[in-house]
Amino acid sequence: MSFEITARTILHLGADLISSDAVALYELIKNSIDAKSTTGVDVVFEIVIRSSDVSTVLDMIESRDGVTLEILKAETINRILINAPDELKEKFVAAVQSAKSIADFKLKITEAYRWCNRIVVSDSGHGMSHDDLKYVFLTIGTTSRAKAVNDSLSAGNEKSPYLGEKGVGRLSAMRLGKHLRIETATVEDDRTNILVIDWSEFERAYDKPASSVKITPEFGERKKRGVSFTRVIISDISAAWTADRLLNIARTQISRMMDPFSWAEKRRFQVRLEFNGTAVDQVKVVAKGLLDNAHGKCSGRYEIVSGSPKLTVNIESSLYDGPKTEHVFDLSDLYAQSGLKQSGQPHSILKTLGPFTFEFYWYNRQRLKAMEGVGDREAVRSLIKAWTGICLFRDGYRVLPYGDAGDDWLGLDREALAASGYKLNTKQLIGRVNISRNNNPKLLDQTNRQGLKDCPESEVLVQLLNIVVSRWWHDYLNDAGKVQKRQTELSFDSIKESSAVDTLEQRTKATLKAIRRDFDGDARLLEQVKDAFLEVKEAHARAVLRISTVEEEKDRLTQLAGVGLMVEVIAHELTRATELTQVTLKRIGKKSVDEETSAAFKVLGQQIKVIQKRLHTLEPLSVSARQRRSNINICDVLTYVLDAHTAQFERHRISASIAANSKMASAFIIEGHMVQILENLINNSIYWIDVFRCEHTNFQGEIFIEILESPLRIKYSDNGPGIPAARQESVFEAFYSTKNTSVSRRQGLGLYIARQNAEMLGGGLYLVDVGRYRSDRFNTFELELKESKE
Repeated sequence: MSFEITARTILHLGADLISSDAVALYELIKNSIDAKSTTGVDVVFEIVIRSSDVSTVLDMIESRDGVTLEILKAETINRILINAPDELKEKFVAAVQSAKSIADFKLKITEAYRWCNRIVVSDSGHGMSHDDLKYVFLTIGTTSRAKAVNDSLSAGNEKSPYLGEKGVGRLSAMRLGKHLRIETATVEDDRTNILVIDWSEFERAYDKPASSVKITPEFGERKKRGVSFTRVIISDISAAWTADRLLNIARTQISRMMDPFSWAEKRRFQVRLEFNGTAVDQVKVVAKGLLDNAHGKCSGRYEIVSGSPKLTVNIESSLYDGPKTEHVFDLSDLYAQSGLKQSGQPHSILKTLGPFTFEFYWYNRQRLKAMEGVGDREAVRSLIKAWTGICLFRDGYRVLPYGDAGDDWLGLDREALAASGYKLNTKQLIGRVNISRNNNPKLLDQTNRQGLKDCPESEVLVQLLNIVVSRWWHDYLNDAGKVQKRQTELSFDSIKESSAVDTLEQRTKATLKAIRRDFDGDARLLEQVKDAFLEVKEAHARAVLRISTVEEEKDRLTQLAGVGLMVEVIAHELTRATELTQVTLKRIGKKSVDEETSAAFKVLGQQIKVIQKRLHTLEPLSVSARQRRSNINICDVLTYVLDAHTAQFERHRISASIAANSKMASAFIIEGHMVQILENLINNSIYWIDVFRCEHTNFQGEIFIEILESPLRIKYSDNGPGIPAARQESVFEAFYSTKNTSVSRRQGLGLYIARQNAEMLGGGLYLVDVGRYRSDRFNTFELELKESKE
């Protein structure tokens, strides 16, 4: 036995599978591109009367009493389009006028509509032979192009020979109309090859085998030598086509079919649209001046360098005169940010994803203005509206439906709704992502043309682009805006401003005295002016006081955030210890008091000891303890902090050690600050050592701490992937993190808080010894401390 394909399956693969008329046109145009047509493709709509108008006339028969045959004929002729092609118009009118009765009229108008309205798609490509029609075109899912694509992929070619390869795109014509006629020939053919398909026959056959509908190619008239072509004629049209409807599809869909950002293309594939003899205009490229004047730009390249993935992101903003910034992410960064680490998937997906590029342009709609070479403010606004969205292009041709109005394939609208500051949503962005069939073989289209197939590579593509926009670009714009705003705020001098207010008060009083001498009106008016000024002065004083209070609150919030980090870590360890304790207790019988029970209680005691050690590290973090400085033995603090992580180090296969020239070295510090610095460094090491181990399965993590004197300082190192030299300072900024957003709830506060605490101790925290473990990367932090007071 084998599968039997019914006739209705053909309908499902054609009219039902293709989601819109625009997609159907797109598929037919792609066929002309794959046919290597040197003159482009012509898509001609020849419409005598709309299907909706025919339906309206037929409804008159059922809904109106006294309607006559002559009234029906007159109404029909009145609804014929003015610019309808003469030849088809005459045939339609003749058919309608030939009706002898209302019943005959219904048959004649229906039949005339089938043959006098049509869509003709023609090109000068390589054409199809009689055998091509018989054995290739009529074979659903043919592998002819798929084989060529796979051969190109195996050969390592840069570009795929075909856009389509599934062998079902030819059925898209069914979406546009129920009757199909193909006239085609290759250079070698002497005659035109003709294939006629009536899709309604498949509707009538329904559950019969598809083979029950007989389709046979035929030979047509002789053709010129050396000429090849294909002419697809679609009639019995399904939709009501108008010039406006075609114009809308041309400008919103067809214009985006080929990469509109590629101004350097010497020759673009020509798509000519025509409705009843009138060319339908389509904007083929984005105005370069529009992009040059964008308020912000984010571009980048993902590539595989020496077998390892690398993502380079460049960001700039003309609106805030922000500095051009470059972020470079390697395998460790990408493995964390892509979500692969959290989902437990291999990092090899980052390689099989393949290279891609992108460029996005941001416009603050409230700050739009006229642009030279583009137009006035309204023209600029209109162009931005026409091109907004992020499109995905494969080998220069768009992957549907990415970039359509309302499409949010990168999840930017959802992120923008939840984010503070600038809203980088699809209505403010114009952009593109470029992939290729050969370089990104895993990124394949769904058969219904509704995006890429779900696979780990497509998920990583979306995740990385989302992070680039919603985190790195969003934060850059926020920071640039704040810097511009801060420049104004920094010029504020409270003492100078208060002095200026006092001077203004004296001038006001003097002026009021002068006015009072010549003023004959109600004296209360002058008092109201004086009172109003005093209210303004008091408001100014409150504002100055508030600025001072905010600075104090900032220090307090830094400390509270630190406590929160510690509580989270301790809760994590307590959860693990509790779970193990519960398992241990379950193993103990109710009445058994043997050696096994004794051993179980011993394990329980060890777990409780872990909890005690973790609680011990929390004690010096209490608010009262944090504010007291004392002479602290550095080695003792380091020892009990590392001891508290013993179980965690064992789970993560990490060894930790301390080297000290003198175990008596002490510092006059707040113990809680130092503990917090160490906890943040340890948590950071554990995370990135785990990431590095995903690349190197047998990797053994190490943490090495040195106590150095003259001056007193601590060097903290690990053998993880390290921090790129370019991020030597940025890693200490608040909310800077290259971890996955969904799991990085702390959003990069750890090292920021660690440096803040180091400064509160009167010292500093820095990255040192670049290249100690890995080339051009930092693996060592140095904490400067104050010597103890004798």
